[in-house]
Amino acid sequence: MNTNPRSENSPNRRTFMAQLGALLGSAAVGPDLNAQTASNPFTVPVPTSSNRPIYNSDVGSMWPLIQNQAKRAYFPYSFTRDNYTDLKTWKHVTRNRLVDLLHHTPVQWPPKPTKLKETDAGDFMIEEIIFSTTKDTRVPAYVLVPKSAAKRGTPAVILMHDHGGFYMWGKEKLVKLPDEHTILTEYRQRYYEGQSLGADLARQGYLVVVIDMLYWGNRRYMMDGDPDAWWDRPDDLAPDQVNSFNIRASTYEHLLDRTLLAAGTTWAGIAAWDDIRTVDYLWSRPEVDRSRIGCVGFSTGGMRAMMLSALDDRIKATVNACWMTSMPYQLKNNIKFTMGYSILIPGMSRYMDFSDLAALSMPGALMVLGGGKDNFFNKEGVNAAYKQINQSFSKGGFDDRLYIQEYDTGHIFNRQMQETAWSFLKKHLMDLS
Repeated sequence: MNTNPRSENSPNRRTFMAQLGALLGSAAVGPDLNAQTASNPFTVPVPTSSNRPIYNSDVGSMWPLIQNQAKRAYFPYSFTRDNYTDLKTWKHVTRNRLVDLLHHTPVQWPPKPTKLKETDAGDFMIEEIIFSTTKDTRVPAYVLVPKSAAKRGTPAVILMHDHGGFYMWGKEKLVKLPDEHTILTEYRQRYYEGQSLGADLARQGYLVVVIDMLYWGNRRYMMDGDPDAWWDRPDDLAPDQVNSFNIRASTYEHLLDRTLLAAGTTWAGIAAWDDIRTVDYLWSRPEVDRSRIGCVGFSTGGMRAMMLSALDDRIKATVNACWMTSMPYQLKNNIKFTMGYSILIPGMSRYMDFSDLAALSMPGALMVLGGGKDNFFNKEGVNAAYKQINQSFSKGGFDDRLYIQEYDTGHIFNRQMQETAWSFLKKHLMDLS
């Protein structure tokens, strides 16, 4: 078995740029983005109190301009378009366009993990580690290793935490530790019905890894004058201090994103790269079956899971809970709580929709779970996305690997949804041994 994380099957800068160069040098493959560009200039009268219009939009008087731009988005890279007949060719073209939009392809670097701590959790061990995703970036993670795990051939799952406006902790949302803060316990109860997803999966025999996304947990946004309690996160940290930190972090998201854009990269690109390198870390562990790796996420974590499987064919099964829509439907009133700075990909709507990201996971298996009462997403947009995903998987010949299900819930990932997801993983990962 090849344990080299620099294997040719692992995405790296050389592969990405070579593929991208091939794309840019082949005008016959890429669609003409100017073909459906509106010719009439956009004009609007200066509003006054006497001719005050009603916009019914979160963006107010800016909505007509945005609406005009949205009408130009016809997603030329969608697999449902007639000019794409071969899945492999479409993935090559579309994936490289996505990589280009993310503006983040560092030089590949081996994980070089360091184990900081190990805790016996009964049926499994919890390893606290740190590993490299770039030459200059070390990412903290929990790795849950079942005591029943074989020395080789163990399936693995990457768990991805949500956003939630809750930044003090990240990976801990999905891995319950002894003596955790009560506010963290309450958070998990609200969104995960109290379940420790990492523990649940480890008990089922999966090796589980959870990292802190940039800006959360051990990678949270800290400033020189911040109080000691924010730096140290003591056991007696007052709830109002946690809330104050979360409010400050929410306020400064835009600054980090603007600064990253000014530096020539994107937050979404960094997140995607870290997640791809997490697969590299799993490949470096001899007990992991490289052919049985999946990923699971809720909310922003669901978007991350979808992005990872869109970029990396080593992911064989993906669960995206409560993050699916079609962009044009979100623009009027649903951007505020869904398109956070950490997942925003500038310019993506000129080329593809979220359903196209989902389709890039083919031939891997995909499960999309939604809440029928989830007001974060425009219902028409959700249904439009479901339709497009179904059409793509049908066209690709993988109807049997797509599962879409809605529940009578809001924006949560409850036990019923989790059990559905675990059954899906059992079929597409655990039972493939």
